[in-house]
Amino acid sequence: MALWRIRTPVEDRPGRLAELVGAMAGQGADIVGLTIHTDASGAVDEFVADVPGDPERLRRAVAQRAGGGEVLAVPARPREVGDETTRALLLTARLRSAPNRLPEALAELLRADEANWTNPTVPGPGTGDTGGADTLLVPVGPLRAVRVRREGRPFTWTESARADALVRSVLPATGPAPTDGVLETAGGDRLRLSQVGAGDADAVRRLHARCSAQTRRLRYLSSVAEPNARMLQVFCDPERGLTVAARPEGEDEPVALAHLMYTLDPGVGEMAFLVEDSWQGRGVGAALADAVAATAADWGLAEVRAETAADNRAMLRIVHRMGAAVGRPSAGAVQARVPLAGRAPAAPPGRLTALMTRPGAAGR
Repeated sequence: MALWRIRTPVEDRPGRLAELVGAMAGQGADIVGLTIHTDASGAVDEFVADVPGDPERLRRAVAQRAGGGEVLAVPARPREVGDETTRALLLTARLRSAPNRLPEALAELLRADEANWTNPTVPGPGTGDTGGADTLLVPVGPLRAVRVRREGRPFTWTESARADALVRSVLPATGPAPTDGVLETAGGDRLRLSQVGAGDADAVRRLHARCSAQTRRLRYLSSVAEPNARMLQVFCDPERGLTVAARPEGEDEPVALAHLMYTLDPGVGEMAFLVEDSWQGRGVGAALADAVAATAADWGLAEVRAETAADNRAMLRIVHRMGAAVGRPSAGAVQARVPLAGRAPAAPPGRLTALMTRPGAAGR
């Protein structure tokens, strides 16, 4: 028996995980750990298993049940078996007293082959160059980053989010995510953000009434004249997620709504926007998308998804700008998946920030 780490993409349909577990059991493998990742290809499951005999035979058995995509198998060590959350918390505690050892901690967190300080603003090998899917550039500040390499096992979006969270855990607190305050668009408009509550129901209905039928269709993928009582309840339920209204400074009526909702997929949120027709084309949607993404990263999510009409050019421009993976159209709609690592609000200057971001800092 030997420990192996088996990573496989998983087709998004009920029962697929059970089939993978059955395939591994059929080869006599004893599963001792399971982590669910999200990545550009979708869901990725990573098993740690005690494998008798030839691991290649197990890899082929899993690949037959995985539904497509490459299945990777690499040796694991006994010390890699354990609770991932506990391991991350211990690394955070260690960094509190030795923040300059961040590359070492990231290498341990991600089980990487090497990790080194680099300057992301300087082009060329070993600096700002990312080097492909098996290399991850983790930003620390405007002049500092850690370049992490792991041969033969590409980094997932989930791992990128974990690395970003470890960095933020040792930097000064960033304060609350931008869901309450003033947001400035690229065009210079200043909008006051506030979380939608039960008292905003009439204002939300009026906003929908001011929107054209086409705008409502692009938002809901159907003809919705106004939100019904159940929709409004969902908008205001913090257990479902967050809905934010954007109002021009000095005015009471909202001109846009932004939604960030939880999903049943680990590490994944869902975002959507409604912008009043007279405010479209002024950068409102893009500014709200950035605020929603920063909030989702602050929640610890690895990605946000947006289901939008295939002819919603404004929304597609926004998600493409955010680096989204956009699927093929289906029944007139497309799904966009936006990775979140590095999107949290920037940390204010402080001792740890200066230590890890100034030119010539530790490791240079």
